[in-house]
Amino acid sequence: MTQPVPPRTSAHKPYLDAIRATLQAAFCIENFESQVVERHNKPEVEVKSSKQLLLNPVVISRNQNERILVEGSVNSVRISIAVKQADDLEKILCKRLMRFMMQRADDFHILRRKPIPEYDISFLITNFHAETMYKHRLVDFIIYFLEEIDKEISEMKLAVSSRARIMRTVAIVVSILLVLLFVVLSMWEDSLFKLHPSLMAASYLGFMFQAINIFSTDDTSRSPSLPRRKQIFIHSLLQLGTIICSIIAFTAIYLRKEQGNRPHFTSWHGFIGLIAFVWSLLQALCGLFLTIFQRYIRSIGLTYAQLLLGLASNWFKNKMPNNTILYSVIFYLLTSSMLFLAHKCVEQIFEMNSTQLFFHIRRLSVIMTKYHVDWNSSQQYCLLHTSLPLMNMKKLIDNKDSIKSDGYDELPHMRIKANASTDEKGMHRKEQL
Repeated sequence: MTQPVPPRTSAHKPYLDAIRATLQAAFCIENFESQVVERHNKPEVEVKSSKQLLLNPVVISRNQNERILVEGSVNSVRISIAVKQADDLEKILCKRLMRFMMQRADDFHILRRKPIPEYDISFLITNFHAETMYKHRLVDFIIYFLEEIDKEISEMKLAVSSRARIMRTVAIVVSILLVLLFVVLSMWEDSLFKLHPSLMAASYLGFMFQAINIFSTDDTSRSPSLPRRKQIFIHSLLQLGTIICSIIAFTAIYLRKEQGNRPHFTSWHGFIGLIAFVWSLLQALCGLFLTIFQRYIRSIGLTYAQLLLGLASNWFKNKMPNNTILYSVIFYLLTSSMLFLAHKCVEQIFEMNSTQLFFHIRRLSVIMTKYHVDWNSSQQYCLLHTSLPLMNMKKLIDNKDSIKSDGYDELPHMRIKANASTDEKGMHRKEQL
C-alpha cells in the first residue's frame, strides 16, 4: 500500500475525486459491539442486525457499466466495484481475473471472497483495519485499484487478441496449403474424377472457411475499413463459390459412378458427404431468403394462407387425380414453407423490437393497475392493438399524441371509471410520488 498513486487522466478525474471524497467520509468507523450477541463485534454492514447502525448506500456511476457502491455502517464499510466490460472478451477476462484475486483474499486482507450481486468485486473494511492501517492509504489503494484494473484488462485483451490473430493467420495458411495439396494429388487422376477431391477441398476448406472467418463475431478478425454491408457482400460471394464448387464436384463423382455402373452412397464417406452437401445447400437457401427475399417474406404470408385454405376445399380435391400421395406432398410442402417463413418473420421482429415491446407492455399493465382502468375498455384496447402488426403497435404506443408528457394521464380507447372523483385521482398521484 505504500506504492504512490499515479497521476490521473482528465477523463477519470471527476469520477475518482467523487469516489475519494465519499470514501474519506465513509471511513469514519469505530469499535462498536454487537447489540444482539454480548461481547461480539461483527461488521454491521454484513450482518445488518439493526437498521439504526447502517448508513444510506451511495452509488457513484461513470456510465452504465462502470460504477461503485459504498455501503457504510458504524463499524464497517463495504465497497463493491463494477468493472467496465465493453464486449464478451472483456467479460471473460474480468471474470477470470476477479476469481483469481478472490481465491487469494486472505493475502489482500480487505478483499471479500464473493462479490455482492450485479458487481464484480467487493472489499470489506472494518474498524480493525482502520486501527492498524492508515485511512488515507486505504483510500489510495481503492483509487489505485480502480485505475489499474482497466489497464490490466486492456493489456490482457491485447495479448489474447494478438495470439488469436496469429492463430487465425496460421489457420488461413494451413487451409490454403491443404487445398493446394488436394489439387496436386488429384492432378494425376483421370479427367472426371480429379474434379471431385480438388473442388470439394476448394469449396469447404477454401471458400467456406474464408466466408466464416470474415463473418466472425470476434472484433479483431474484422478489418475496421470494411463496413457491415460489405462484409455481408463478401460473405455471400464466398458462399456462392462454395455452392458452385460443391455442385460441380458432386456431379463429377456421380457421373463417374454412373459410367462405371457402381452403386451410390454405399460407404460412410459417400453417405456423410451427401448429408454435408445437402445441408450446405439448405443453408445457402436460408441465407438467400434472409438477404434477397427478406422484403417479400411478410407480403406472401396472406397468399400462403389462401393457398392452404384452397387446398382444403372440395373443388381442389376433385380437380386432383386419384393420387393421395401427390395431394399430400403439395399440401405439406406449402404448409412447411409457410411455417418456415412465419418462423423467420417472428424471429426477425423479436430480435429488433423485443426489448422495446415488452417495456411498453409492462408500462401498459402498470397504468391499468394504478388507475383502475375499466376492464371492458381495456379489453377493447388490447384486442385492437394485438390485431395490428407488432411494428404498428410499437409506433402507436410511442406516438406522442397517445400518451401525454406527464406520464400516465390518458390513453387512446381507455377511460377511467366515472365514479372516481377528482380527489381520488389526486390521492393516486400522491401515492405514486
